[in-house]
Amino acid sequence: MIKFTETGIMIHGTEKPLYSGSIHYWRSDREKWDTILEHIRNMGFEIIETYIPWSVHEYEEGNFDFGEIESNKDLDGFLSLCEEKGLHVIVRPGPHINAEMTFFGYPEWILMDEDIQARTPWGSTVVYPYAAKQFPIPSYASEKLYEKTEIYFKKLAPVLKKHIHEKGCIILIQADNETCNFFRDRPYIMDYSSASINLYHRFLTEKYNGISELNQVYRSTYDNFMEIKAPSGFKGTVREDLPYYFDWVEYKEYQILDALKRIIAILEKLELGIPVFHNCAYQDYTPISVQRDERINKLDVAGIDAYPEPGDTAMLRRRIRYLAGSSRLPFVPEFGSGSWFDREVLLTAEEEEFGYLYSIMNGLKAVNFYMLVERDRWSGCPVTNDGRKRLNYYIMFSDMLKMMKEHNLHQYRRKPKILIMRNYDMGRFRALYSIMDLNILSSNCFINGLDIPHELFIPEADLQLNLDYTPGNYSDEKWIDQISGILDSKHYDYNYSDQYLPAEKWEEYDVIIASSYDFMDKKVQKQLLQFSQTKDKRLILGPYIPYLDRDFNKCSLLEEEIKTNSNGQIIAVKDPEAFDISMINTKSLVNNIVSCENPNIEISVHKNHINPKIQLLYIANKAVEEQTALLDFKGVCRFSALWRSKGLAKENSLVINIPAHTVQIWKVEREEAAND
Repeated sequence: MIKFTETGIMIHGTEKPLYSGSIHYWRSDREKWDTILEHIRNMGFEIIETYIPWSVHEYEEGNFDFGEIESNKDLDGFLSLCEEKGLHVIVRPGPHINAEMTFFGYPEWILMDEDIQARTPWGSTVVYPYAAKQFPIPSYASEKLYEKTEIYFKKLAPVLKKHIHEKGCIILIQADNETCNFFRDRPYIMDYSSASINLYHRFLTEKYNGISELNQVYRSTYDNFMEIKAPSGFKGTVREDLPYYFDWVEYKEYQILDALKRIIAILEKLELGIPVFHNCAYQDYTPISVQRDERINKLDVAGIDAYPEPGDTAMLRRRIRYLAGSSRLPFVPEFGSGSWFDREVLLTAEEEEFGYLYSIMNGLKAVNFYMLVERDRWSGCPVTNDGRKRLNYYIMFSDMLKMMKEHNLHQYRRKPKILIMRNYDMGRFRALYSIMDLNILSSNCFINGLDIPHELFIPEADLQLNLDYTPGNYSDEKWIDQISGILDSKHYDYNYSDQYLPAEKWEEYDVIIASSYDFMDKKVQKQLLQFSQTKDKRLILGPYIPYLDRDFNKCSLLEEEIKTNSNGQIIAVKDPEAFDISMINTKSLVNNIVSCENPNIEISVHKNHINPKIQLLYIANKAVEEQTALLDFKGVCRFSALWRSKGLAKENSLVINIPAHTVQIWKVEREEAAND
């Protein structure tokens, strides 16, 4: 039996760390496979990952090539060679794969089928402006798309079944890839195809107990759900108009969840019997939700990809801590190794190492390095397409992976007692609050180019609400960023999540810091209130206290609790400058064994759940210059250098010298650890 765990993967009773790397078999000459796989194994990898692209194997509708015509398409032969090498394999059959392929792995005849294409509000085809070649975006609501996908998956089934563990090498399978409307996040770009509008009406039917309930919420007089037209932009004038637009944004989320369900249902028909995962592209905001992905039946884990710029600690800290606070397994299914052809950045081996270890420091437990092997439209990897080593990257991966496995880094855990809860509904509001959304001219968030400023489409209506208009992603919130900055400066450890975190996971925290505005779903208000009423728990709210529910009816559960009870379990903080560390219970200070005054140094303590006296101390220099820092510890400690560790250790202090953008790891043995 194979299953995900909280720290890796269990393969027939043995837990292993999930460290894997990507190779695209069809993009390398078959005679080079052996050399390439040998290099991967010698770096220390036991697991590899590969796409199985639809367009490569079904080159014409109904005509397939699995090595009969071109030898590098021999999937069966490639998997057999992996088995000879003792490598486990993760397969990703799509149907969407991206992989910098011209049509993102879809056959051209699929994308050119008008029955499958997504539509704009004006009925035209939605086009993806890819640098290699523009192409139509398929609709997640198209029945024909799933019918054709099932035909392809069934063609793959005999090969996959032959190589399923334990007789074979395949241990995991992915359900689709980055299902996010091809990075078209804004709600009014797509999808207005007839199939999508039908699905929209189904969503409304499932959400409301009859048209009368919807009319009550919308303040409308519809006779049936089919009368409701999808909005193509915000035209409301008062806040009571908002539920109609919120529902369209929620439908965009529903459409993605439905698409994943459909793909997983097709995979289930193959009867492979292995865990299924999905990777979100980069979003921790609408229309994506890791927590709701993981509620889908038979979807075991959802992760988020990461392609940091050099030294980009802010993005990595936020993304990894969001995964640590939200997912069953903090997993980055694509962590950049090398870079694609139209990106302006190629990280050095040292810059990549810093990003990888900094992420582990912040709670990453499972990772797939994308790519280990170079290929067309991708460079900067430890192994070239023709089987040569790029020594700087090759040595970095070999040394780092050896250290990670020898010292069982995955078995040590952060245990923060503070949860920062972002306001998912505010992200929805910022998405819906636009007069119209034109299809962006850039292909995704990594490409810099000409685009029409979204600010031109912000409505002028005064909705009489206190809102957050912070520029950036829909989940960016100024109040949250300022509060988290204060916690960072004092080395308080915390995770991120949002309202979709299962209620039982809230109990793991002593303090929840929740961003709140004038409106908040009644159910969420009740959950927060219940949390605050639990012994030794504390709730911090700001910048505003909600007095309305999500239907914009009066609902002031939290406001009333603050007024009637003065026990300090709920603290309202409007101005982040008024936030004081004393507002947090001292129990919540996970890093209370160590302090450091250098603002350029970030520290994290990971505990061994088997032997609490042994801990790992991660020290990161986020600055562009070498730093010297003094770390003071409570109690007597013994320090052992584990990685890049340079310093002078005493029984209760450590003086370190650490180069720019470097992570040090020390093993710490504490006499008092059992009492922490």
